[in-house]
Amino acid sequence: MAKNKHSMIVFVSQEKNSQLFPLIENRPAALFQVAGKTIVEWFYEIGKNYGVEKVILLADKNDRKLLYKALGDYQEVSAPINEIGPFTIVDFDPINGITKELLDILHKRLLTKNSIWLDGNIIFSTTFLDQFLGKAEGTGKIALVENDEEKKNCLGIGYFDKQFLDSCALKAKCVNDIFTEVRNQTRSLTQTVVFEEEKMEYWRINYLWNLLDANQVLINYIDERKDGTIESGATIIGKVSIGKGTRIRAGSYLEGPLAIGKNCDIGPNCFLRKGVSLGDKVRIGNGCELKNTIVFDGTHIAHLSYVGDSIIGIDCNFGAGTITGNLRLDDKAVKAEVDGKVTSTGRRKIGVIMGDYVKTAIDVFFMPGVTVGNNSAIGTGVIVNRNIESNLFVHITQETSSQKWIVEPKKKK
Repeated sequence: MAKNKHSMIVFVSQEKNSQLFPLIENRPAALFQVAGKTIVEWFYEIGKNYGVEKVILLADKNDRKLLYKALGDYQEVSAPINEIGPFTIVDFDPINGITKELLDILHKRLLTKNSIWLDGNIIFSTTFLDQFLGKAEGTGKIALVENDEEKKNCLGIGYFDKQFLDSCALKAKCVNDIFTEVRNQTRSLTQTVVFEEEKMEYWRINYLWNLLDANQVLINYIDERKDGTIESGATIIGKVSIGKGTRIRAGSYLEGPLAIGKNCDIGPNCFLRKGVSLGDKVRIGNGCELKNTIVFDGTHIAHLSYVGDSIIGIDCNFGAGTITGNLRLDDKAVKAEVDGKVTSTGRRKIGVIMGDYVKTAIDVFFMPGVTVGNNSAIGTGVIVNRNIESNLFVHITQETSSQKWIVEPKKKK
């Protein structure tokens, strides 16, 4: 399709979804990592193929600080503070929504004739955006909607002509607000694309395990590169992205597709399987195996651990022998407790969902589908079969006994 120029606007700051605990406590969903990038970086990487030169991020004060830190590699020395490479950060109050003043700023400096509007808790592939824009060109107004004849709510992506935004975007807190106003005020049929889950490479991050669903597909879209140091004796098969400053030690076996960030230390003698996504400064050590797992920046999994189908937050540390179970013995879909309710994940395999700054001692075991909150610690020998809240130390109270022990000297032959 023709690559017309588009602006892309993202609602980064939105009402926090408690179903995304614990990761949502320390960052907006738009900064969740998946397949080697944050969601906002994926928006730009995919959008630039369709005429997107700037991604406009609507963020409040707290989220702006997080964006500056997360996107710092894009910062140019002479650029204004709110311009981070292809990203423009604009002040936004998620409680009151888009104001007249903000809309004026967007109109005067940032919006193209047609713009792509996104919620920060969605992610999609190049294939999806190509399909969506193919139907959007020339319409002036179109949105992806849920497959429900009565509701037809927008699912977080819309394409709108500039003429509709003066009144329809006022007070908007998400894309559905704009879509609803466009539909009401124009009194004409607004074209829609109906969501088909099995056919579309598009995910709403309503639960954290949706990141794993997206990761399994998007990892196939990564750019292959080997910018780090790869020692003799390491084996690499398939498409692998290795960031600058990363060291792959001898005996490591990497089976792509997988993504490894900058300044990581991998091995020796570890096994990274398909679907692994590691952030920056991650340590994966001797005798460890990871599979279809997202690990955020700064985490250390250094000794004799298995981590499968899991999500691990920033700056966690795994003691030797920490194991995540990811499969029920009866082979049924794993259930998880979210927001106090037990729900099916719809996934046959899912391990642990772990927040930031969590520490495990040696020989800790996680049952499938459990969640661990931020800043918690787990003592030696604990079998985690229930969720752990933030700021808790969970440990076993051990009873010991002793008796006299006499060792007879060995007789010489």
